[in-house]
Amino acid sequence: MEREGSSAQLPTAKHRKESSPPTATTPVHSLTDDVLLQIFLRLPSLATLVRAALACRSWRRAVASSPAFRRRFRELHPAPLLGLFFESPSAVQDPVLPAFPSFVPARRRDRDLAAAVRGGDFFLTSIQEHPDKAHSWEILDCRSGYVLLCNGDRLSEEAMAVVNPLERRSELFFDDLHKDTFEGYRGYLAVRNACLLCSDEDPASFRVVRLAHDESRVRATVFFSDTRKWKLYPWVDVPGRPRRSKSWLLNSKMQSNGFLYWVYKNHKYMVTLNTATMDFSVEELPPFLENRRCSFDVGETSSGTRCIVYATDFTVGVMLRRTDSDGVEKWMLDRATPLDTQLDGVLRKQKGNCDELLVVAVRDGFAYLATSKFIYDSQNPSWFLSLCLETMKLENLFQRTYDSGAHPSVMAWPPCLVGNYGRFALEDGT
Repeated sequence: MEREGSSAQLPTAKHRKESSPPTATTPVHSLTDDVLLQIFLRLPSLATLVRAALACRSWRRAVASSPAFRRRFRELHPAPLLGLFFESPSAVQDPVLPAFPSFVPARRRDRDLAAAVRGGDFFLTSIQEHPDKAHSWEILDCRSGYVLLCNGDRLSEEAMAVVNPLERRSELFFDDLHKDTFEGYRGYLAVRNACLLCSDEDPASFRVVRLAHDESRVRATVFFSDTRKWKLYPWVDVPGRPRRSKSWLLNSKMQSNGFLYWVYKNHKYMVTLNTATMDFSVEELPPFLENRRCSFDVGETSSGTRCIVYATDFTVGVMLRRTDSDGVEKWMLDRATPLDTQLDGVLRKQKGNCDELLVVAVRDGFAYLATSKFIYDSQNPSWFLSLCLETMKLENLFQRTYDSGAHPSVMAWPPCLVGNYGRFALEDGT
C-alpha cells in the first residue's frame, strides 16, 4: 500500500500509448490545375482572382491558359463596376481651356476592388503629362477597361488616345479619322463621335469605329490597334432621312455584342452596324421610344443577350430581340417595372427632389440610372444608381451634379490573365 502523499508509479514503456503518426498534408504547389481552378471559382470577385493568380507564375499560367475557366468565372461573377467617368463641360464649351474627365468611384465593400481603384490612374495623369498635346481632353467612350479620349485640338496629329487606367499607362495615340473619310460625299457632311470596340478573347487589342453621313448615306471608318491604321468602308444608302434636317443622326455610344447603333434625330429610325460583317441596316424604333421624355440605351443582359433599357417617369422597361408571328425579328417588350417603392427605400426623403429616372448606360446586365429634377443644376445634384436587370433591384451609388455625359467603368478581364497575346504570351517554364 502506498504511503499518503507518495507519487503514483508511471506506466512502463510498453504500456505507454504510442503517439499517432502525423497526418499527411498536400502542399499547395502540388495541386493540379483543375483543382486550383475549382478553388479560384469560389473567390468573391475578379479583383480577388487577379490578386491570387498573380501570386506565382504557375497560378497565372493555370488561369491564363484556360478559356473555359474564364467563361465560367464570368458567369458566376458579374464584372464589377469601378466607378463612372464624367465628361468635362469645359472641353465641350471651350477647347482652349484646360479640361479633363473626372472620375467618381463606386462605393464597394470589396477590399481588393477598392485597392485596384486606388492603385490605378483614374485621374488620367499619363494623358495630362503629355507635353505635345493641348491640356483639354474629352472622353468619348469607356469599354472593357479602356478609355477613349479626344484632344481639344482636333487639328493636331494623333488627336485620339486610348488609356487603360488600371494598368497606369497610355496605350496608344493616333489620328482621329481616316484622311479620305470626306471623299465622295454629297451635299452636307457630318462625322459622329467614335465608339470603342473590344474583344473578351483578345483583351490586348481594340478597334475604334467612327460614322460619317452625308445627305442620304452613311459610311464607317475603323481604326485597328494591331496595325495602328484606319480602314475606310464605302458609302451606303439608308432610308428614312428627315427631309428638313441636314445633320440627321444623333451622336451615340450605344453598342451591344458587336452591334453599334445611331438614332435618327426624329427618333423614328435607328441605324445598326454589324461590326462582324460591316453591314448596315435600318429599322423603326418602337413607337413609345419616340417620346423625347423617354430615355434609353442599348446594351446586353448578364447572359449576353442584346437589349434596350428605357425609362419613363419612374418605370424602367427592358426590350429584347424576338421573332414575331410573321417571322420578323424586332425589338419586343420583355418587362416593365415600376420602381417608385424601391426609390422610396433607397433615396428616402431625397426622392421628393426627383421627378423621373434617366438611363445613363447599360453594361453587362446592369442599367445605370440618374435622377434629378434639374439636369446640369449644381443646386440639385442627381443620384446615380445601378439596376440589376436580372433581379430589377436598385442600388444607390453616389450623388453628383449631372452636368455632363457619364461613362461607367467596369473592370474587365485583364490581358495579363489571357496567355496567348502579345507580351503576355505564355512561355515554357513561366
